[in-house]
Amino acid sequence: MYDVLIVGAGTAGMACAITAAGQGAKVGVVEKSDHIGGALHWSGGHMSAGGTRLQKSRGIDDSPEKHYQDIININGSSGDLELIKLAVEEAPRTINWLEDLGFDFAPECPRIIYGHVPYTLPRTHYGTNKALSIYEVLKPLWDDQIKKGNIDLFLHHEWKGLEQNNNQFNEVITENSDGEKSFFGQNIVLTTGGYGSNPSFFSQKHPNTPLMSSTYPSATGDGHQIIEKIGGRFQYAEMHLPSLGGVELAKGRCNFNEAWAMVLTSVYRQPREIYVNNQGFRFMREDEINADTRERLAIQQPGWTFWLIFDEAALLERMENGIENPIMIGWDTEKIKAAALEERFLWKADSIASLCQKTGLPYNNLNTTISGFNTIVDQGNDHDFGREYLKNKVEQAPYYALQVHASVLVTFGGMKVNPQLQLLDQAGKIMPGLYGAGEFLGLGATSGSAFCSGMAITPALSFGRILGKTLTK
Repeated sequence: MYDVLIVGAGTAGMACAITAAGQGAKVGVVEKSDHIGGALHWSGGHMSAGGTRLQKSRGIDDSPEKHYQDIININGSSGDLELIKLAVEEAPRTINWLEDLGFDFAPECPRIIYGHVPYTLPRTHYGTNKALSIYEVLKPLWDDQIKKGNIDLFLHHEWKGLEQNNNQFNEVITENSDGEKSFFGQNIVLTTGGYGSNPSFFSQKHPNTPLMSSTYPSATGDGHQIIEKIGGRFQYAEMHLPSLGGVELAKGRCNFNEAWAMVLTSVYRQPREIYVNNQGFRFMREDEINADTRERLAIQQPGWTFWLIFDEAALLERMENGIENPIMIGWDTEKIKAAALEERFLWKADSIASLCQKTGLPYNNLNTTISGFNTIVDQGNDHDFGREYLKNKVEQAPYYALQVHASVLVTFGGMKVNPQLQLLDQAGKIMPGLYGAGEFLGLGATSGSAFCSGMAITPALSFGRILGKTLTK
C-alpha cells in the first residue's frame, strides 16, 4: 500500500511524486509510456506567475492579485475561479522553487507574450530549452528519490480501472505485457493528461469540431474515460479554443516544434500575405494584433482552416535589419521553397489559375479577391477589414498557397475537482481517495474560455506540489 499512488508521470505527476517522496512518503507511479516527463518533451514550457524573485530583480512590481485580475479580464471571469486563485497564489512559489533548483531561465524573461492575449505586465517565464528546461531540473530529484527507494516507477502500465475498498478508492488496475496488475494507495493522484490525441473521444466531447492535433501522442484521455464511467464530472468542453498556424504533417496531425505558421498575432511579424478561406475570400484583418480575435474569426471558417496566399516578392522580402522572418516559424526561404515542391501543405504555381487547380480553391473567387486586394494596396485603404499594413501586393509569380489550421495544442475539457483537488462526481460529492492535477483537469479550469499565458504548465506543477505536501501530512 503506497502513501501516494500516482497515475501518469508527466508534469504534475513528477512534481507530486518528488514532493511527496521528499517528505518521507512511499510513492508509486504508474505510466503507460516507456519514459517519464510526458509533454515536458513537447511543450514550449511557458509558465506565468506574479511576484517572483526574477520579476523583482528586474524591477517588475507584480503580485498574485494582479495576475488573477489580468486572467479574469482576459477570460471574462470564466473557468474555475477557485482553482485559478489557488494556481496564481502558488505560482510564484513554484517559479522560485525552480530557480532554487538551478532552472535556466531564458535571458529575456520574464516577458509579455503576444501569441495569447497579453498580460499587462511581464510575467511569463520559460527556459532556454523550452519545457525540457523544467524536465532537466526535475529529473535529478526524481532519480535521487528512485535511488533512495522512495519512488517506485512502473512503465508500460496502461491504466484500466479503479476499485473501492471500505468506501474509498484505493486500487488502481493496470495492464502490461504480463497481464493485469493491481496497485494500492491510500491516496490516488490522477495526472493522466489531456485527450487531444484521441480523435474519437475528442469528437464525442466536441461534436462538429475539426481536430488537427499538435498534442503529445500519449494524450489519449484514458483517465477521463475511466473516471466518467464511475460517475466523475467532465466539464468545460464548451470552452474549447484552438491555436492558429498548424500545418498538416501527417493525417490529422501537426507539430508546433517542426512546422508552424506565424499567424498567432502580427506583433512579431507583419503580414506579407492575404488570408482566404476555402471559398477564396478574405475574412479578417491580417494585421490584427489580438490573438483571441484571430482565433475566433478562424473557427468561423469552414473546416476551421484557411489559406495564406503570397507571391515570390513577399517570400523573398526581408525586414529592415536584414532578417528574413518568413511565414514559417524558424524556417528560412530555401526550406519553404523545398516544402512547396513536396506539395503537402504548401503549393507553388506560375499562375493563380494553376495554383487553384492544385489547391482546389475556386479560381473566380480567389482571382477577384487578389485583384481587389491589390487595388486596396494601391489606394492605401482597406475598406473591407481595416488592415493597415499594406506593402505587399500579390502580383509576382510564382505564387504560393499555404494551408493552415486552427489546431489543438491543449484540451480545455477535464474532470471536476474541489479547491482541495479532490475529484467530484456528477452530484458534486467527493470521490473518496481520488485527486487530480494537470491537463486531466482541462485548460478550461485554470485558464477559462481564453488562452492565458502560462496557465497550463504552472498550475500542473503547482497542484502537483500542493498534493505532494498535503497528502503526506
